[in-house]
Amino acid sequence: MLKIVNAKVSAYGGEAGDAYIGEVVVVELETESGLVGTGFASAPRGVGHIFRDLIANVLVPQIIGANAMLHRDLWERMFRTIPRRGGEGIVRVCISALDFAIWDLRAKAANCTLSELVGGRRDKVPTYINCAHHMPPADLAERAASYVADGHRALKIRGARSHVTIQEADARVAAVREAIGEDVLLMVDVNGTWDVDTALQQLRKWERHNIYWLEEPVQPEDFAGYRAVRARAGDVHIAGGEQHTSLHEYQALIEYGGIDIAQPNAAICGGITEWMRIHDHAVAHGRVVSPWNLQPIHIHLACGLQSVKWLEYFKLDNALLGIQTMLFSGPRISERVEADGVYLEPPTAPGLGLEINPEAAEKYKLA
Repeated sequence: MLKIVNAKVSAYGGEAGDAYIGEVVVVELETESGLVGTGFASAPRGVGHIFRDLIANVLVPQIIGANAMLHRDLWERMFRTIPRRGGEGIVRVCISALDFAIWDLRAKAANCTLSELVGGRRDKVPTYINCAHHMPPADLAERAASYVADGHRALKIRGARSHVTIQEADARVAAVREAIGEDVLLMVDVNGTWDVDTALQQLRKWERHNIYWLEEPVQPEDFAGYRAVRARAGDVHIAGGEQHTSLHEYQALIEYGGIDIAQPNAAICGGITEWMRIHDHAVAHGRVVSPWNLQPIHIHLACGLQSVKWLEYFKLDNALLGIQTMLFSGPRISERVEADGVYLEPPTAPGLGLEINPEAAEKYKLA
């Protein structure tokens, strides 16, 4: 039995990071044998203490004394602890942190990597590079070209209305396509900020730029809108799921015919336990799985599951990584550059391989 006997929950923040990942809450679960499992949740600035208190005072009591091997049972306990669907919203994000720690414990107890625990071990995982920098089009194009020069053969930029006008998005797409050439896959993410009409107009306008996928063309709750865009998208793939948080939402999104590519994020859907349910449903319905963000966790799932097509790759120059890059020194990320693109090699440490940098922890710990 892998009995959980103690939990430590700490919040960290600081000047580094984007507004929505300005703080990180770290969970460390200890078993009676002394084994420690680590997980984390990202929080907007000023919210870390709320996540910390919710985890420590509401969720942790549900799993203390329980067997970490029973991860599905523990997930249900946490999700159902607040009645009337109280496990949704930020509670689901907090469940993710504990679920990561539980999976970390399970893999460490088996003395294997997380990828091996989920049943596989690819020796390399294909990636696309996240190039969602907020720069003028010429500067963004230069950065994209530098990534291509490093060997990347697929990259994603952002055209969200929350950050740029339609005209600026047009300029970004045109400049980046010219800079990277015709042979590199170009994805565009609009973060659910368009409506159906805008998405269809933009797809027609961008036909000459050969977009590989359009990501989150409409608001996440607009399942009918997803279906309408996909039905008229031609050769452009429709990707989505970044803002969908449960298996039930993915069932609706997929069964409505809204997406070609599913992008579940284990940090917001409730951890690895729920992510695996979403993955299995997507694959069973013929969808490609390409998880969004969360490189330290998703690299294990991508290495363990042949059905994961790509891993989204964030370089250290990407502000979206926030404080995470300073707080954690693991898992180790190793590149392999080949003729058809940049691959990441599987981590070798048992569990998730998350290692907290003690100097950063001391510097950024919140009261």
